[in-house]
Amino acid sequence: MARSTAGPSLAMRVVGALLGARARRQEGRPVDLERERRLNDRITARLRVPAGVTLTEEVLGGVPVVRLSSGGGARGTVLYLHGGAYVLGSARQALASVGVCTDGGPDIVSVEYRLAPEHPYPAAVDDAIAVYRALLDSPGAGRLVVAGESAGGGLLLLLLQRAHDEGLAMPAVAVPAYPWADLSTSGPSATANMGRDLLTRSQLLEEAAWFAGDRDLRDAAVSPLSGSFRGFPRTYLPVGTRDLLLDDARRVAAAMAADGVDVELEEWPGAVHAFTALPLPEGRRYRQRLRELVHAALPPVEEETL
Repeated sequence: MARSTAGPSLAMRVVGALLGARARRQEGRPVDLERERRLNDRITARLRVPAGVTLTEEVLGGVPVVRLSSGGGARGTVLYLHGGAYVLGSARQALASVGVCTDGGPDIVSVEYRLAPEHPYPAAVDDAIAVYRALLDSPGAGRLVVAGESAGGGLLLLLLQRAHDEGLAMPAVAVPAYPWADLSTSGPSATANMGRDLLTRSQLLEEAAWFAGDRDLRDAAVSPLSGSFRGFPRTYLPVGTRDLLLDDARRVAAAMAADGVDVELEEWPGAVHAFTALPLPEGRRYRQRLRELVHAALPPVEEETL
């Protein structure tokens, strides 16, 4: 079920040390949400739409989305759920994975779901499933991949759990990258990796309370680890070994396997949280892996008729 890549690159070791030092300084401090949102927006603004790809703003199921396309929408769609601890981030973060849709690849539809604390649970889940229902109409479940990172990975799991409960069809493949699956952060890595990752446990707990509202942090409504994974599609679950959420990924993979899901847990040695978006060797290898996985799940339409 689990496999590991080669050891961390020198760049990842350096970045990990720098980010870990920053997290140690932040541990125990309250979240400055406005500052964090501004910082995240500045980083996202640096992401560029590559040549041959169009970015359009649309509404699906009554929810605003960003669509990235290079003309291969007939192949299918990747439904993307951005990270940001449910309190920051935007649909434009999908540009970090734009390579999936270049050169005639499937479209990416990224959900601009509502954020806490202004919009606590169930706003984000309601928005995600509204877009999911719209995509089940077109392109349909067989030509749909669902991907998400961090809180977006947790939201992906909550989305599919609700979809299964409602009797909706499952997508071809799910890719919850380093999902935030236990909002109580009770896994061993949430303590063992403190000061080794960019995440700060005390701030995660503050953000979790904003999202959960009056729900207990272990409630399956907000922490998908407490729910069932029966009926889930084939799942690829990448995570770094320095990630505070490493044990979230491990426990989700074990629960999925127990529920009969075809799940692959891939642990990336020395990688920190959100490594998939970093301009480092690990990030580039992951993005190529994601492209290959998506293209295998959503082959060109003409191949179906051969």
